Amino acid sequence: MSFKDIPGQERTKRLLKRMARAGTLPHAVLFSGMAGVGKLRVARELAKLVNCLEPRDDESCDRCISCRKIDEGHHPDLFVIRSEGTFIKLDRIRELRERVRFRPFEGRFRVVIIENAQHLHDESGNALLKVLEEPPRANLFLLTAIEPQMLLPTIVSRCSHLRLQPLEDEVIAGELAASLKIPEAQARELTRLSGGSLDRAQWLAREEHLSHWKEIVENLRKSERSGTADVLAMAGRWAQQKEDLEQDLECVKLWVRDLLLSRVIDGYRQAFEPDDPCAVCGGEVSPDSLLTLYDRVEESIGRLRGNANKQLVMESICLNIKDVLYGKGCWNPLP
Repeated sequence: MSFKDIPGQERTKRLLKRMARAGTLPHAVLFSGMAGVGKLRVARELAKLVNCLEPRDDESCDRCISCRKIDEGHHPDLFVIRSEGTFIKLDRIRELRERVRFRPFEGRFRVVIIENAQHLHDESGNALLKVLEEPPRANLFLLTAIEPQMLLPTIVSRCSHLRLQPLEDEVIAGELAASLKIPEAQARELTRLSGGSLDRAQWLAREEHLSHWKEIVENLRKSERSGTADVLAMAGRWAQQKEDLEQDLECVKLWVRDLLLSRVIDGYRQAFEPDDPCAVCGGEVSPDSLLTLYDRVEESIGRLRGNANKQLVMESICLNIKDVLYGKGCWNPLP
């Protein structure tokens, strides 16, 4: 794979290739954006390009020993840091500081990729900051983050910040049709439900996932006729999921966004087809209330990423959804 094989993000790719060609790459780049828009892919391809032995037309060759080692994950000058559990541990940053003291082993650059850098806690973040403030030569630091506001502001200020945009519908539909051989009509539905995230579209392409989250939205709609105890019980069952809870809430956020846009834009086409029961909800809700609900769902996702109590988060957001869509708009505080 090279830059040309990464779906979308044309502006970002052009900028990086131009800087790589001119030798003006900054020592640290922060790629931010929602999940599934290509942040890590772009970072890895930049790592390949700057160390490629036979680049052509501002693209890595994908054939030289350097490109192959990076693709296979054992290039000595590529150092990848990921969170272990909830946070990126201080020991990993200490290991990084030790490595960058020396020149690259084989390539022109040692490339450090820090995935989901929002998982740096204060101690590991401050340790990284010391490296970014006085970066050793021939080292390139590439950070990815879904929520850059969770990073220390001083880290963000030491990086060139590139914001990756949600992917366009035609890009996602084309990828689904090409990679998964999905019929055109199904690809269009998944694209509308993806919210601009290729990863989410591919996740939803599994029939059990699509059915699962439509069932969730339908249950939320049924909360109009449910008492508080039933809503809390539903939230408890939902919170017991070990996987995909964050992904579920991302889809609920898209549903709320659709309801909001259908209120303020004449002729807006919702993600769900008009005859789908998930396309409607009871009562007339003001755009301001829907916007606040959207923010609450987004806050809940952030709290799950921050290792908050799942049951309390889900109880609060389910009660908020019931209240704003079918009640009196009384907000329940998030835990």
